[in-house]
Amino acid sequence: MKPVQFFQGGPAGRLRSAGASLFQRRRLAVVLVTLSLVGTACGSRLTGGALLLAEGAGVNHGTGTSGGGSSTNPGTSSASGATGGSAGTSGTSGSSGTSGSSGGAAASGGGGGGGGCSATSANNGGATDTGVTANQILIGNITSITGVAPGLTQSAQQATQAFAAYVNSQGGICGRMLKVQATDDGNTSSGNYSNATQACSTDFAMVGNASGFDDGGASAVNSCGIPDVAAEVSTAAAGNTADIFGATPGNSHYWPTGAAVWLKSQYPNAVTHAAMIYLNVPATQNQATNEINAYSSVGFNYVYKQAVSPTEPNYAPYVQAMQQAGVQYVTEYSDDNSAARLSQAMQQANFTPQVVDWFSEMYTPAFLHETNGTANGNLVLMATAPYEDASGNSGMQTFLSWMNRVAPGFTHDIFAEFAWSAGLAFQQAATAVGPHLTRAALLQQLAKIGNWTGGGVQPPENFGQKIPSNCFSYYKINGSGSGYTRVYPSSPNGYDCTSGSLLHY
Repeated sequence: MKPVQFFQGGPAGRLRSAGASLFQRRRLAVVLVTLSLVGTACGSRLTGGALLLAEGAGVNHGTGTSGGGSSTNPGTSSASGATGGSAGTSGTSGSSGTSGSSGGAAASGGGGGGGGCSATSANNGGATDTGVTANQILIGNITSITGVAPGLTQSAQQATQAFAAYVNSQGGICGRMLKVQATDDGNTSSGNYSNATQACSTDFAMVGNASGFDDGGASAVNSCGIPDVAAEVSTAAAGNTADIFGATPGNSHYWPTGAAVWLKSQYPNAVTHAAMIYLNVPATQNQATNEINAYSSVGFNYVYKQAVSPTEPNYAPYVQAMQQAGVQYVTEYSDDNSAARLSQAMQQANFTPQVVDWFSEMYTPAFLHETNGTANGNLVLMATAPYEDASGNSGMQTFLSWMNRVAPGFTHDIFAEFAWSAGLAFQQAATAVGPHLTRAALLQQLAKIGNWTGGGVQPPENFGQKIPSNCFSYYKINGSGSGYTRVYPSSPNGYDCTSGSLLHY
């Protein structure tokens, strides 16, 4: 086995290997539940409750159905006389390369700023493309807030607004201020399509999108050529769309085995008595199958595999079956509510396998509340920089500072971090294009971004080539159920980026 090398969050490191990101491996499980529960409905513009935007960041919360209706603008976006030159996040590395005309070389740095642009609203070329004027750049944002999973990715919308406020506080991009036009797809593919179609006609680009129904918008993006710099890419349709990039991209043809190698080294007996429980909908079935194949290749042996209904209220029979099979390692592909029911059933049956391994969507206060202490000591596989390590991560500090200004009390989850990272990638690419901002030029610059960490909020990935990270870390749920504690690697803001390999399928 190769010696383990650690990547320290914050300053950009060398991308050592690439594969399906941890988040992509087990993406939006709660949305997979909704796929089996809901039909289609039109996405709608958000109504009321406009979020406070700091430092002049604009946001439109439209009313009525997506694609039409009136809108309100609680923020301001005037940039008359504003100067460019947005600075990088403190402590991040990587410059933005040359700015100016289309075709300049974008940076391969870790993100956190786009370098400088000397243009102002007086000489930046004015209306160079859809959604662009001398003073303003309109960026769309699609998240899933209403519908069967209320508030699911609302933090991604808030993070996009915080990113815009951050950029505008520095003078915008080449004299243009950012205005976010936020939409809600209602947890439906049709809503996502409607929102994306609207963005095609009004916005320069989309930034920070987070939805398990991005297959709906993929066809719209493919038709109109709008750049989509998403927080996460959930579906194969979106992952295969050339103009969609993601802070966690949708390349699902590789499966990392690093976490499996580490688990085997720590719990050699447990992994030979493994259990996989997954929801019986196509997406989770495929994800579970891929993980079983990848983990089996390094020595896992699954003695129990079980599909369950997304609405299954009683996990007791499955717990009993795992006990009878001698299971010592348990993992599940599901939403947090289903995972909580499994955890509670295990406690009620006094079933204490050596390892319970949850995925990164369970890294949220909501899961701690739902499990109410039954998941104490369980492992959580991480896909982003942890909030607990922010004191030693300047990029996380900047992110949290702006989130707390724009959305105080926001949910600390992975969606917010990925949306912030996506925003910084947009800033870097747009600044590299220079004053004559066009969609085509932005797409060229996005494709040139190499090693990317979003200023330190995520492990390194090859952003432009859409190759996810092969890095991971593990946390555990505190004994009090009050939070999370780092397990591996032990150093704050560290990731293991070299254990295992990528399994291609």
